[in-house]
Amino acid sequence: MNAPALSEIPSRFNLARHCLAHAEARRDKPALVVVEGPAARVVETWSHGAVAGAVRRVAGGLRETGLRPGERVLLRVGNTSTFPLLFFGAIAAGLAPIPTSTQLTEREVDLILADSGARLVLGDGSGAMPSDPGIATVFGPAEIEWLFAAAAADFADTGADDLAFLVYTSGTSGRPKGVAHAQRAILGRRPMIDGWYGLLPEDRLFHAGAFNWTYTLGAGLMDPWAMGATSIVHLGDRPPEAWPDILEATDATLFAAVPGLYRRILKYGAITPDRFPALRHGLTAGEALKPALHRDWLEATGRPLYEALGMSEISTYVSSGPQVPTRPGSPGKPQAGRRVAVLPGMRRRRTRRRRCPRARRGAGRASL
Repeated sequence: MNAPALSEIPSRFNLARHCLAHAEARRDKPALVVVEGPAARVVETWSHGAVAGAVRRVAGGLRETGLRPGERVLLRVGNTSTFPLLFFGAIAAGLAPIPTSTQLTEREVDLILADSGARLVLGDGSGAMPSDPGIATVFGPAEIEWLFAAAAADFADTGADDLAFLVYTSGTSGRPKGVAHAQRAILGRRPMIDGWYGLLPEDRLFHAGAFNWTYTLGAGLMDPWAMGATSIVHLGDRPPEAWPDILEATDATLFAAVPGLYRRILKYGAITPDRFPALRHGLTAGEALKPALHRDWLEATGRPLYEALGMSEISTYVSSGPQVPTRPGSPGKPQAGRRVAVLPGMRRRRTRRRRCPRARRGAGRASL
């Protein structure tokens, strides 16, 4: 499934509308299943129809706040069903949500709020809030409940190039930067459906990460819903030895995580090829998949791990998958429809600085 050419993308396009396009045809099918604890007890089940209705009510409530199209909304919300409903609700309203980790400190939240210029902060009490919101309005749990009870609105008539959401980088190589994603960005994810996941409408995709991460946001929410599939999210305690039971209890057909979690499951879990029989394969990203880990997982479970290489700015573009078998030490091949070029690196010439006589006397600048 290739990404469409720019000429094929409609000029008016809304990401939330696209992801929820199956709501009517699959209105009674589970879109989101929330499980809790080591036993994976089901605490919430949202059908595609219920999700679409809640998203449109959130959109209606957000429009009543007086925010203008394109303005930013900072999400300080945990990994619960509230997150996707607010995230897609903001996009449906023509606003740009900014998902953030609940582990951020107050100072980090202040920096992102100032940098993004968000005009509304939505917080469910699970993480630090801004110390001084300034011109931004702050909604807590009570106001969020009000959003869910608002009158439903239709999806905003946004342009394909309009801002859909912002994701801030981790800041490992400097100050965190906001990465802007357009409404049409969801269409650029199509090559992953076949090339990496092998995702089907009947699948139940379990992502172990938090929704604020682009890996989880895309692979765990946007893509399954755009296919009419089911997304599974876990709350509470989940020790590594419990994962085999969790995967079995949820009937997950696809599992997405970082390599480190697969490593811990192998170390602490009771794994045999008979465990979690519904699972076809695992997905992994976020760090390199070591050949020994893939070999050990394949031997223990009888099912492969498919790796993908990507970044916050453009998501994944190289992967293995059902049609591209995993090769030890390689993240795979460019996904169908991707154009990947390897450019020659620029070698930095090392030079040794010498101080000229004038520089030694402090009368001028040193020359090379």
